[in-house]
Amino acid sequence: MTDTAISIQADGSTLRIADPVTGEQYAIHADQPVTPTPSNDDLAVPVSQTVRLEAEKLIIDASAWVRLRDEDGINIRTLRFNNTISREDGKWLLELAGPVKSYAQVYGPFTVTTTPDNVTIEWEMSSETVLGVRSYRRHPTETITTTCEPVDIATAISHLSAGLETLSSERSFQTLRNHPPDIEIGDELQIPDSVSRHDSLITLSLPFQYEYLYPAAPVAYYLNATLAEGDPAIHIDGYGTWDLPRGQFAERCAELLKQCVFLDCLTRSDGLYPTTLEAEAVLDERLGFDWTNLYDESLAERTAHYLDIEYATIADEVPEWPARGYVPPTADSTSILPHLIDQLIPVETCCPDPIQGADARDAALGQFVQTGNVLDRAAVGQSTFNQETPFTEIPDPPEQEALWTGDEIPFGANHLLETGIRRYHAADQPSESEISVTLVCNEGEMQNEIKRAEAIYGSREKLQLNVDVYQNLTTNQLAERLREPSDLFHFVGHASIEGLHCPDGIFSPRTLNSVRSRAFVLNACSSYVPGRDLVKRGAIGGVVTLSDVTEEAATQVGVMTANLLSIGFSLRNALLIARTRSVTGGQYMCVGMDSLWLTPNESSMNSSIRLNKKETGWRVEAETYPSLHFGVGSLITHNFTQDGTTSIVGKSITRDEVSDAVLRDYLTVESSPVWYDGEWTWGDELVERLWGTDDGE
Repeated sequence: MTDTAISIQADGSTLRIADPVTGEQYAIHADQPVTPTPSNDDLAVPVSQTVRLEAEKLIIDASAWVRLRDEDGINIRTLRFNNTISREDGKWLLELAGPVKSYAQVYGPFTVTTTPDNVTIEWEMSSETVLGVRSYRRHPTETITTTCEPVDIATAISHLSAGLETLSSERSFQTLRNHPPDIEIGDELQIPDSVSRHDSLITLSLPFQYEYLYPAAPVAYYLNATLAEGDPAIHIDGYGTWDLPRGQFAERCAELLKQCVFLDCLTRSDGLYPTTLEAEAVLDERLGFDWTNLYDESLAERTAHYLDIEYATIADEVPEWPARGYVPPTADSTSILPHLIDQLIPVETCCPDPIQGADARDAALGQFVQTGNVLDRAAVGQSTFNQETPFTEIPDPPEQEALWTGDEIPFGANHLLETGIRRYHAADQPSESEISVTLVCNEGEMQNEIKRAEAIYGSREKLQLNVDVYQNLTTNQLAERLREPSDLFHFVGHASIEGLHCPDGIFSPRTLNSVRSRAFVLNACSSYVPGRDLVKRGAIGGVVTLSDVTEEAATQVGVMTANLLSIGFSLRNALLIARTRSVTGGQYMCVGMDSLWLTPNESSMNSSIRLNKKETGWRVEAETYPSLHFGVGSLITHNFTQDGTTSIVGKSITRDEVSDAVLRDYLTVESSPVWYDGEWTWGDELVERLWGTDDGE
């Protein structure tokens, strides 16, 4: 599998590196004009391309950890923020964990300095550097065809692990897991010659029925296991057999996936990426593993050790997983598996009962009390409950979110639409510094949200967002806006199943041949059907409502969503937090591809913190949210911890007795949302509120 070429362009003394797969980018500023030339240098790490350049000083304009390695790739030291290190003669490799995975092969003597904002490399005189890059993300490059027969689907699933670049514990890093091949239904089973699996000693036996095949797919992918028909069990040649329950098969597969990924994260800490994980202090005593020996073992032997551990032994230390995918037990669900597996999302089949009409409305509105004399965003017209597609209630998962892939409209889940997902993989990703946002307010009494959203989208310092604001668009004008390319279409007003309401009538997205907005927020009552139509006509994903929402609640959710999207949160993660702003937040859902994002993340990671003031200092609780950029298995260090420990994304971190000075420094550089004194706010706002602005600033 290959990745799309990363753009490396020189502009005078500035080098700009942009990843068209993710939209991430950063700049390197030199002390002299730079002319990068392609090179064939063989670095000791995986890269997709390399260039040579010469300078006496380079400033990497991005927040990034730096790992100092010798020329063979062996880790010498990790530099977090506000560190400096110097080396004398020799060849060295600097790994930059920033917006685009980058490596700099340099020659000594040199000095490296890191800050929360940038990384500086300096030499005593002009020196040559080899810059190597690779993408954090990849798209599927091959397609497996299978029939509807379970035996053929089992073979297709067994070949999805061709996406693994390594069988070492480092495959728990997202950058070392390529996207699995696509799957489509056809007349016969066809595995392309280019889809080549690693040899495997691991077999996962199970009944060849959809109810077993789909939950087994993610763990089979991660373990490079072959599916075989038989009683549910994992067999490892030379090491034993571990039986799996029939009654709780899906749940056990989810536990096994989390267990193996999590223990790999601990094991890899003794390898190429030496790290002190917070969970180690707790689990060393419980497990008694020799992590160094475990790291050197084969996948089969290492997995055997993992399977000997009861999940309950580690459950309290396992990070919170982002979601669970619920799929109908039909052959059509096969094609959605690669998307879920790519994010290591557990899968479960589901046959929920359909709900329609008044029963559906009661189910949707049962969680909050409607009040009279309150302006809401409902409109004259048919609500979502007055259409033929049935609703269905999705189980409450152990993970953060539920994802539904069937035809029914889900309660309690985001609705994945394969059309949006495939369009994401086929489309060019934003690779320029300018991202376009279209704001439309079609109701005069709802201008507050649009005014605040305009200010939010225009406040990014290192990214240019081109924001266009429109009021009271007619049906023809609204259609024209949606035909024009944009990264986000944010609509405020009224909606119904007929479409989005305009002064001269109702505009239905289904009347368009093509929609060119990648993402959307339709902040109006009953906007699910227009949102689904936007995805069918060309969008990738967006935020919609199922039912009525009041004006005040809608503004709270809409503004919070805009804030989070503007700092790099995905639709899913933004809505996960924004829903908490209102009692009617449960009426909001994502439709299409919910893991889509609008802008690169300023701090690389989707995170939030909660603060409580104690007599002995601050209690700080940090939450991180896996995303397409930094998924399950990624690492994060919060500066407020002050002890150099690292955590796995999805695992909350709590510290007590944090001083004012440490907290202020942290809030000053972080753009994450902050829960304090019963409401969500932002780091810079809270700093000014708590400590004011220093004189001279």
